[in-house]
Amino acid sequence: MALVGIPQCLAYAMLSGLPPMYGLVTAAIPGLVAAVLGRSAHVTVGPTNTTALVILTSLSHWAQQPELLLTAMATLSALAGLSRLAIVAFKAERIFDFVPEAVMLGFATGAALIIALMQVDEFLGTPFAGVRNVVDEGVRLVRLSPSAIRPASVALGLVALLSVVLGRRYLPRWPVPLGVLLLSIVLVWLNVGGLGTAWITLGSSTVISDHWPSLAAHLPTWAMVQTLVVPGFAVAFIGSLELIVTLRNRREQQYLSPELRSQGIANLVGSVVGAFPASTSLTRSVLLDVGGAQTRWAPFVAGAVLLPIIFFGASMIRAIPQPVIAGLLIATAFSMLKPQAIRSMLGAGRETRGLFLITTGATLLLSFHEAILLGAGLGTALFLVQASQPRLRYLPVSRDGWLGGERRDDTEHYVVQISGNLYFAAARQLPERLEAALPTGTQRLTLDLQHAHQSRVTAIQSLQRFVESARAKGIEVDICGQSDSLKRLATVLGVSLPWSAAIVRGQLIEPGKAPRD
Repeated sequence: MALVGIPQCLAYAMLSGLPPMYGLVTAAIPGLVAAVLGRSAHVTVGPTNTTALVILTSLSHWAQQPELLLTAMATLSALAGLSRLAIVAFKAERIFDFVPEAVMLGFATGAALIIALMQVDEFLGTPFAGVRNVVDEGVRLVRLSPSAIRPASVALGLVALLSVVLGRRYLPRWPVPLGVLLLSIVLVWLNVGGLGTAWITLGSSTVISDHWPSLAAHLPTWAMVQTLVVPGFAVAFIGSLELIVTLRNRREQQYLSPELRSQGIANLVGSVVGAFPASTSLTRSVLLDVGGAQTRWAPFVAGAVLLPIIFFGASMIRAIPQPVIAGLLIATAFSMLKPQAIRSMLGAGRETRGLFLITTGATLLLSFHEAILLGAGLGTALFLVQASQPRLRYLPVSRDGWLGGERRDDTEHYVVQISGNLYFAAARQLPERLEAALPTGTQRLTLDLQHAHQSRVTAIQSLQRFVESARAKGIEVDICGQSDSLKRLATVLGVSLPWSAAIVRGQLIEPGKAPRD
């Protein structure tokens, strides 16, 4: 997993506007710290594409000042770590509960498609330069001449892809993909059958040398800290969503707080050793699963393996063929897809289906942080709309007190069952909604509050306003099912409401009267 993740680490560092070797440092040191302090055997920490663009934007102000750039990078890492620790300290993990499952699945699905599509050019042996996004990749692939495709590269990519698919099925305990990767490196070194020149390697496109990269030489100014506070939280928030996706895929949601804490500390440590902000890597975490990881030793070894590579493995990294990495990553992306969950989302209600499709499409078309923030924003907006609209159910009351299921023109008495929260916007719009749905000919209305929750001052004021309006129209109103706390609140506010001791149980049972048969 460590060797397969090396190209990603290098690429994400460059995507972040930083020299490539900083990607290996970020995977090694924060990865080791998070492995020691974390709980899940399937979470690996390091550079990710979801946070790379946020990091790039955050550090762009110092891009032309190398010494200050390293200081800003260290500061951003520290702030991202502190943000995670603050979330845990204040028990604010529930902030992530406002991101619906449809958004998380849409984000994971879009990320899987991007990972696969962005590897096709390397798979074909024709790596594109300066690809900005998946749309750019698709346009270039459509325009690609068939004569430019290298059969040797396609063959190696297919072998790598099948090594994951077939290896996991028939030899799950053997690291078949790693064997294919190491074999390809040996073939390049020995140039067997001219493969050393037929395959494009990482060394042909990336400058890689044996040494620990430079560290920040200056302390940050207060102005720099102020500039990076919000980006630091954004990196932590967006990166934590990848952690949630990984934990949900493994049904290990109970590890959220320990993993957030471990990643917070890992980023603080990384800030002093030359690492940029690290988060959970979806791809490399899936590789741990593919490799059959069972304990925290798996991500620990994945991080530890990178340490000697940083100092002595430059020649090996340069010899890695791009097609084998492309094949492994495409297979990994396919394993991230959840067909059954996707079918469930598409067959769900309109809101859920819309959130899933919008988030998936946004992930493909926008940057990752824009897509997840859009999905989270839409999910939160939908939640607020639903929470601000308590359900109103009008039930006609027959002359013998039984509740009916259908309205009738000759019915004069109705029970309105109010379900949901009654505070803020939900309570303020209650009078208008009650009046808009009021059946013609109603002379008596019983408001049943036994299924209403979180009633506040606004609820008392709104009920008073509706009662006054209904009485002005000659409609008798009484309120039942209220809590004792709501009655006390009305007394404190000096509001007199027509409370009733009636009970709604399929039949309106009024005190002092025997239940009607």
